[in-house]
Amino acid sequence: MQSIQKPVLVAILAFFGFSQAYAQKHKPDELDATSVQHQIYIDGAKPSKTFEGFGSISSGGSSRLLYDYPEPYRSDILDYLFKPNFGANIHHLKVEIGGDVNATDGSEPSIAVSREEFEHPKEAYFKRGYEYWLMSEAKKRNPNIIFEGLQWGAPGWIGNGNFFTKDNIDFVCAWVKGAKKYWGLDINYVGVRNEIDYDKEYIKLLRKGLDAQGLQNVTIDAGDLYSDQRWKIADDMMADPELAKAIGVINSHIPEEVNYVTTQNVRKIKKPVWSGESHFYGTNWYSAASWARSYRSYIVGGITKIINWSLISSYHDYLVVPHSGIMVANTPWSGHYDVLASIWALAHINQFAQPGWKYLDSGCKFWSHKGSLYEGPSMVTLKSPDTDDYSIIIETMDAKEPQTFHIKLSEDLSKNNLSVFQTVFMGQEFIKQPDIEVKNKEFLITVQPNSIYSLTTTRGQHKGIAVNKIPASTKEQPLNYYNDFEKQDLNSSALYFMDQHGTFEVVASPTKNGKCLKQVSTMQGICWRCRFDHPLSIMGDINWRDYEFSSSFLIPDSGEVFFVGRDSEPANGTNATTGYGLHIKPNGNWELKIESGKTLASGSIKNALNKWHSFKMIFNSNTIELVIDQKSEAKITDATYKQGVVAIGTGWNEAYFDNIKVTKIDK
Repeated sequence: MQSIQKPVLVAILAFFGFSQAYAQKHKPDELDATSVQHQIYIDGAKPSKTFEGFGSISSGGSSRLLYDYPEPYRSDILDYLFKPNFGANIHHLKVEIGGDVNATDGSEPSIAVSREEFEHPKEAYFKRGYEYWLMSEAKKRNPNIIFEGLQWGAPGWIGNGNFFTKDNIDFVCAWVKGAKKYWGLDINYVGVRNEIDYDKEYIKLLRKGLDAQGLQNVTIDAGDLYSDQRWKIADDMMADPELAKAIGVINSHIPEEVNYVTTQNVRKIKKPVWSGESHFYGTNWYSAASWARSYRSYIVGGITKIINWSLISSYHDYLVVPHSGIMVANTPWSGHYDVLASIWALAHINQFAQPGWKYLDSGCKFWSHKGSLYEGPSMVTLKSPDTDDYSIIIETMDAKEPQTFHIKLSEDLSKNNLSVFQTVFMGQEFIKQPDIEVKNKEFLITVQPNSIYSLTTTRGQHKGIAVNKIPASTKEQPLNYYNDFEKQDLNSSALYFMDQHGTFEVVASPTKNGKCLKQVSTMQGICWRCRFDHPLSIMGDINWRDYEFSSSFLIPDSGEVFFVGRDSEPANGTNATTGYGLHIKPNGNWELKIESGKTLASGSIKNALNKWHSFKMIFNSNTIELVIDQKSEAKITDATYKQGVVAIGTGWNEAYFDNIKVTKIDK
């Protein structure tokens, strides 16, 4: 977070005190007309569109490392995300329907890596990965949370490599039904495909397929496009009544790029309109400010839900698009996490209104500043459908000076005094203020620039503070990793590893007692954006330099395995494009090479298939030594790569790994 100069801080604190003192001192019957900039009459008898809650997305590996956090810190993080009246109070969780393919910062496993698995499902297949687990944890905290599934890619067996097919409709239905059968989760919405142009006939068939399998209550949320295509779905629905009937919600991605302005056809179709994926990146105040500006989305474009990517930055900073989440939790070995200002920007709306509340248009306004459309404050007002309770949220991200509001209320709105929470520019987040007295159905409030205010007749809002002290940050992962997988659950991912393509899961060993890790994807999937051409999983710190990397491995019938050390750019694809790689073919031939292509050493392993073998690569300054089956095979000098993570990978074949170890070389 940026530092604040002392004079600026003094001014901020002065405004903070002034705004509340003014509201308390000046009762409505003492108004000075020259001080009031905004006169508002809020009519509770004229409810408008339904507020549908603000949410987040878990996809593309973005939540991967959260699963590895030790308790009690993992539960504390989940409370900040989902627990009502505690933190962000997320109303809507959208997750990736895993497809064994890279979808930004990693790949997520599917419920069926082959047609055989799909036709003969087992509970174990629905225990892969962490998205079902994450939804179940969210539901434990908020039983009313809304769930949505969306595909980025899909397993390669589907439709013989074609996404928009009946195979895929059956796959999506199986994912929805599996959520209920094995996890007790009701999926409310499914999308079509993330940021890939949809097929109109497929959407119609998807609706019929859902209905035929008893999933009539699952609504299709369609669009998921951006740039000049972001509202194309509305145009297609206007031209095709059957398509319009099949779709229950439309969305676009990153509507903040056009200040939430929608199109004429979006407004005509009279379906709920969402932001299917907004981007409020960063760890400082400016990310929270972007969230605050998103309250305007209803005023400008009639958008009734904002969903951002990502829920949490639980992936390494060196991967694609770091710091996308509303929290940071990417060092499970330390237990440390960061509660960002964005949590409280979400709390300012999610703790003050529930899905099903109604916008009151008379209390939803956006004021310009001296003629500039996007430089004034904004206000949204929401009312309970069951009581006379209401909430008003005011943000002043682009206001240039304090703003005074004189607000009058209709008779059918609660006469109770207003509980007030305030967030001040960079530092004073979600602070409870003295209540505002409502007298004769009116009140006065002055607000300062770069702030958020939530006023409500309801009670229970709370700035949650975890009971357990957050451990100190240990950003760099220690060089002392060992995993024989015996303490891990079957079908889980390897501790601290992040699959980049394909799926690696803990299984019972095929040849000995105990557990090991298996790569299970045997064909290239239907990619979202194909950055990798083989299964790959990475682990470690980008700054690791001198270490020993070792593992045992088994190739069952055919195919290959490879291991990489000092991979300094693991997010670049294809496979691991940097570092030193040991590639072992099914005939036993091996090569130690620079991943850009140059071979440094080569040889052969006897009886390569269906037998456990071991390797060790020792990186010590500019020396790389290779040991296979306890025999030193090569010792070379090369200075191309000085540091980086480790990786394991395969061809499109099954392979097993065990006793993975990385240790620091003592100088």
